[in-house]
This record gives sequence, structure tokens and C-alpha cells, in this order.
Amino acid sequence: MAKLTRRGLLTGGWHSLTPVIRPPWSGDETHFLLDCTRCDTCITVCQSRVLRRGQGGYPEIDFSPGECTFCYACAEACPEQLFAPQSSKPWALTLQLAETCLALHQVECRSCEDACEPRAIRFLPTLEGVSRPQISSSACHGCGACVAGCPTSAITLRPQDAH
Repeated sequence: MAKLTRRGLLTGGWHSLTPVIRPPWSGDETHFLLDCTRCDTCITVCQSRVLRRGQGGYPEIDFSPGECTFCYACAEACPEQLFAPQSSKPWALTLQLAETCLALHQVECRSCEDACEPRAIRFLPTLEGVSRPQISSSACHGCGACVAGCPTSAITLRPQDAH
């Protein structure tokens, strides 16, 4: 979870204490912040342009332009070798669905299901007529395709240890 800093308090950063998602395979947040030199190399080589410079100059993920393709280019380009091997799991993220989801308001929408290649989001029929989304945490690998495709921004991905 993002921590409130003195600068954040003075600049109003306490309004948005949302957990930050670091690049895939970047590992432990504390270790990453200590060893990352903020050189922007990983951001420059990101093929899907989901990496951006975040608060303090550290790279973070923004799924609004699209999904992470897990190309591993960010990890290979890092001069500090901060990233875990590609054979390990890229990250532990949890998909959350907000009340702004159209399907929860009886509006037929399946853009997240269409965007989800591993089929972690499925729509199940209901007696009310409009199918409701069901999320399979075990099938979700955290690429963010569903986030970019949602017309109401009802989907968020958060680190699993964030509350």
C-alpha cells in the first residue's frame, strides 16, 4: 500500500492513497524502491506503454492505455537487475469490480469478458435477465486487458497484500 509521506501530506497526496503496481517481476516493494535508480529504461522499452513514471520518479503500471503483454523487455533492460527470472510469477494482483459495473445495473455489457484472454471473467445468467460477472482469481494473471476495456472504469487491479 502506498505510504503517506510528508510531501504527500503537504501537497494533498493523502487524497489518493491507492496501492501502486510496479512492473511485473519487480518483486518486493521495499527492495524495489531501495535499488531502483529511476533511470526510466524500463518505461522506454515497454512495448504496450503501460509503464509510466509515477510518484517519486519510480516506474508504475497504468492499465488505462492497454494491457501488459508480459514481454519481459522491462526486466531485461534494467541495468540494476532488479527483476526476478521470467520463469517466476510476474506479480500477485487481485481483480476488483466496483458498483459502477453496467451489468450490476441491469445493462448488458461484456467488454471485460471479451478482453480477458484467460477467461478469468465469465458472465453467468440470472433470473433478472442480465448476466452478472463472476471472477476467477485463479485464472487471472493480472494483464489488465479488462481494465482498459471497461467503459465505466469499474475494474481495478491491486496488489494482493493491499487492503
